[in-house]
Amino acid sequence: MKHPAGTRAVWLAAALALLLPGAPAPGQEAFRLGDITAEPGHTVSGRLDVAPLGGDAGTFLPLTVVHGARPGPVLTLVAGIHGSEYAPILAMQRLRPLLDPAEISGTVVLVHMANLPAFLGRTIYFSPDDRKNLNRLFPGKPDGTLSERIAYVLTEEVIGRSDYLMDIHSGDGNEWLRPSYTGYYAEAGGAEVIEKSRRMAVAFGLDPIVEFKGDLDPARAIWCGSAAVARGIPSIDVESGEMGLIEDRTIAPIVDGVLSVMRDLGMAPGDPTPTENPLFIRERAYATSEHDGVWEPDPLVKAGQYVAEGARLGLVRDFHGNPLAEIRAPAGGMMLILLGTPPVNRGETIAVIAQVE
Repeated sequence: MKHPAGTRAVWLAAALALLLPGAPAPGQEAFRLGDITAEPGHTVSGRLDVAPLGGDAGTFLPLTVVHGARPGPVLTLVAGIHGSEYAPILAMQRLRPLLDPAEISGTVVLVHMANLPAFLGRTIYFSPDDRKNLNRLFPGKPDGTLSERIAYVLTEEVIGRSDYLMDIHSGDGNEWLRPSYTGYYAEAGGAEVIEKSRRMAVAFGLDPIVEFKGDLDPARAIWCGSAAVARGIPSIDVESGEMGLIEDRTIAPIVDGVLSVMRDLGMAPGDPTPTENPLFIRERAYATSEHDGVWEPDPLVKAGQYVAEGARLGLVRDFHGNPLAEIRAPAGGMMLILLGTPPVNRGETIAVIAQVE
């Protein structure tokens, strides 16, 4: 039986794809995002612009697209939602040269710095442009303030293109953190999304794993990871690092965790390194301040330790040094987060305690 020349060419391309490691699969298209066009088997870096509006200068998101030689899912890694959380930002820098598109099935999108104004401004929590917390603004507004427009562009242009997402954080420049953990939405997105998110959290390899409670709709999904889940996209949150410090012990687990998840998803060669006996945390207790003032943590209390209910965590003083309130643990459990610098505002969280059964 004779075949048209075009058919023979397709067969030949398919055969070469099987014989040559890293050869692009026949028919696979380029991946386009912002000013980036990545052909199969290539890595391209560029930017996604957030246009100026209302007198501000606008901004952009530095991106890298690693478009694998073979088809597969789109995995998005978001770092720098808070500009002073440096461990995830540096982990993206390390990951880029490690991701060989010739060996990857699917596409990895690295958002190196989601909040460039806060990164360059060296601010904690808030953008210097509009004094808003990007991680409370999703899904964003196309005609809002700069931070709201960043959230909108991330939601529409990046999250909307994803099959899986990791929202990667660390303790901000004022937070002590139990050095690392992951979390996922255990009651939102439907059974399939929950199961895939849980599997990602386990595959990442960190312990403990926080199970976020509550269902989500797009209007209430104000965090980056929750915005993905509200759209039916499996997502996990990662926390690794603290106090804006640059340490290999908190950067390396992010790099290793991403590679482990990619292997679990069949995107990269090798075996994943999941958490073997994860501790799942469903309940968290919060200690907050009723005053503006100066926070003085107890020197015996550290993030990662277990504390008893009622244990003394520290003291809030007024601006002249007079005691205002003694802060005690609202519940017993593991200290996940502890405020690590003196400034404290009324209503601000001082400690987060994981209640371990």
